[in-house]
Amino acid sequence: MNSTLKKSVLRLDDWLSSQAGLNIKNPELGKQLQQLSRSADDGTIDNASIDDVIHLYQQTIKKLEHYIWQHNPSEENIGLYQDTFKNLEALYKLKTHDDRHDFKIVIPVADRPQHLRQCLQSLLTLCQHYHYGGLKKNRFAKISVLIADDSRDENNIRLHESYCTEFSDAGLTTEYFGLPQQLALVKAIAPRHRGLTRILSDTDSIDSVDGFSHKGASIMRNIAYLKLNRELSQSNTLIYFIDSDQEFCINDSQSDNKYYAINYFHYLNENFKTKAISVLTGKVVGDPPVSPAVMAGNFQQDIRNFLSTIAKLKPDDACQFHRHEAAHLDDAAYHDMASLFGFSSQEQVFNYHCCLQGAHTNADCFGDFANKLDHFFYGEHPTRKTVFNYEQGFSKTVTARTVYTGNYVIKPEALNYFIPFATLKLRMAGPVLGRILKTRLQHKFVSANLPMLHNRTVDATGQSEFRPGVKNNENNIDFGNEFVRQFYGDVMLFSMEKITAAGFPDATLSRKMILDTLNATYDEIKAMYVAKHHTILRLKKQITEQLDNPECWWHDTSDDATQCATALGKFAEFLDNIQANFDDHTASYLQCTLPDKAQKHLDSLLQAILDYPNELDSWQLALKSQH
Repeated sequence: MNSTLKKSVLRLDDWLSSQAGLNIKNPELGKQLQQLSRSADDGTIDNASIDDVIHLYQQTIKKLEHYIWQHNPSEENIGLYQDTFKNLEALYKLKTHDDRHDFKIVIPVADRPQHLRQCLQSLLTLCQHYHYGGLKKNRFAKISVLIADDSRDENNIRLHESYCTEFSDAGLTTEYFGLPQQLALVKAIAPRHRGLTRILSDTDSIDSVDGFSHKGASIMRNIAYLKLNRELSQSNTLIYFIDSDQEFCINDSQSDNKYYAINYFHYLNENFKTKAISVLTGKVVGDPPVSPAVMAGNFQQDIRNFLSTIAKLKPDDACQFHRHEAAHLDDAAYHDMASLFGFSSQEQVFNYHCCLQGAHTNADCFGDFANKLDHFFYGEHPTRKTVFNYEQGFSKTVTARTVYTGNYVIKPEALNYFIPFATLKLRMAGPVLGRILKTRLQHKFVSANLPMLHNRTVDATGQSEFRPGVKNNENNIDFGNEFVRQFYGDVMLFSMEKITAAGFPDATLSRKMILDTLNATYDEIKAMYVAKHHTILRLKKQITEQLDNPECWWHDTSDDATQCATALGKFAEFLDNIQANFDDHTASYLQCTLPDKAQKHLDSLLQAILDYPNELDSWQLALKSQH
C-alpha cells in the first residue's frame, strides 16, 4: 500500500477518536484499522481484511446517520457525514477489485435547459460530496449519464448537447442521445417487429427528425430501453431513470434549506447487492408528483384558510407566516382524491409558509402569496410541499406497487418491462407499470426511502419550461389536455389494478371481463371527479366572497393600496383560471363526462389492454434480436 493510501487509512481512526462526543466510536473498528495498517507494512494486506474494515466502517456511518436525523441536520453534521463516505472510498481504493455496481443515469428531457442544467449540477455536486466509485483520470469512474432528448426547439437542443461536453469536462461522463439517433434506432428495429408500434410510436410516415420530437416521456424511456439493452445487457450496471426537474438532494421540515444528505449510489448498491431486487423505486419530496387537475380542491381550502387568518391580522405588523408545518408521512395530502390510493380522505387544512427573507409585513406576505398562485397551474403546490422524513433509514425496502418514473432503478434484466400504453400519452404511467410489476416480479419490485427534490417550476419565471398539456396564453393558463390525460390515466390505472389482480397479463382474460372492468371503473372515477368538480367551484365562490368583503384590510385606501390592488389582481387571475379549467362547459370536462366522447376514450383503452400481451412478446423478440 503506498504511503498516501496508508495515511488515508490511519486518518480514519484519528477522525473517529476526535468524534467521541457523537457516541459513534467503534473500538473494534479502531483495532481493525491498526491491523490493516500493519498488514500494509508487511505486504500481506488482502481484500478480505479490507472488507472486514469496510463492514465495520459502514456500521459507524449508520450511527452517525441516525444521530443526524434524530437531531436537526445542519451544514456541519451533513458535511461530516459526507467526509465519512470519502474516507470509506479510500478503503475501497485499497482493494484489487471494486465489485460495486456502476450507474447509468438516464434523463429524458424535452425543452428544459434550465431544469436539465440544475439537475446535472446537482448530480455533479453529489459526486463531489461522496466520491462514490472514486475517480479515474479526473472522472467519476462508476457514474455516467445519458441525456435522452425529446426537444423540438433548436436552441434548447444545442444547449442540452453542450451540457455533455461541459459536465464531462467537469468529471461526469455524459452522453447525448438525440433525435437522429433515436429515429434511426426505431426505424432499424420496428419494421421487423410490428407489435412495437404502441411502445415506440409509428415511424412509417416520419422522415424528418422534427416529426419525432415531443413523443412523450414514456415513449422516450422505451426507446432508451432499446439503446441500453444493446449496450448493457451483460454488465454490472444499474440503470437509474430520473426526471430533469429533480435534484439529488432533499429538503428539511425545520428550515428552508436543502441538503446533499443521501449517498444514493452507496445505498442503491447496498440494496441491490444484498437483496433479490430487479426494480427499485424511490419517491420525491418538494413539489407533488401529480397534476393540478387533482389538487385544485385542497389548494383552495388552504387559500380560504390563509385569507381567513391574514384578514384578522394587522397588515403593517411583522409577518406571522413563518412557522413550518410538522413533517407529514406519505399521506398524499396534496391529492384531492387521496382515498383512491388508500390514504385518509379527511379534509385537512395546511398553513402557508412564507419564504420572504428579511424584515417584512403581513401585507408583504399577502402580495408574495398572490404572486405564487399561478405557479399552481404548472404543478407547484404553494401550501403542500412534501418534506423529507428519515423514517427507518435508506437500507430498508418494502414491496412496491407504484413506479415513480422520475426516480427508479432497474437491473438490465428488467428492461423486459417497458412503459406500457406509452402512445396513449396518459398520466399515471408509472403506477400502471407498478401494478404489472407487482404481479410479475412480486418481492423483486421494491420501494426505498431514497427521494429526490422535485422542482416543477424555475425560479426566474415561476413556470415550467415545457409541460405537455399546459398552454400559457398571457394571463390564461389552459391545462385541459393534461386534465383529460389525468382522468383517463386514473381510469386505466384502477382498471389495471383489478385486471392484474385477476392474473393479467399472464392469464388470458375475456374481452367482456376487461370491458366490464373499464366501464365500472370509469363510472367510479367519473363520480369522484364530478363531486370534486362541484367542490372546486364552490370553494372558488367562497374565496371570491372573502376577497370582495369590503371590511377586509386589503380594501383600505392607504399607502399600501397599490400593493394590495396588484395582489387582488393576481387572486382574480387565479380564480378566472380555476373557472376556465373547471367550468361545466370546458372541453376537457365534457371529454370526461359526455357518453359519446367518453366512449371513444374507453374504446382506445380497451384495445390497448387487449394488445398488451402481444406487445410483450414483440418486445421480448426485439430485445433478443439486438444480441
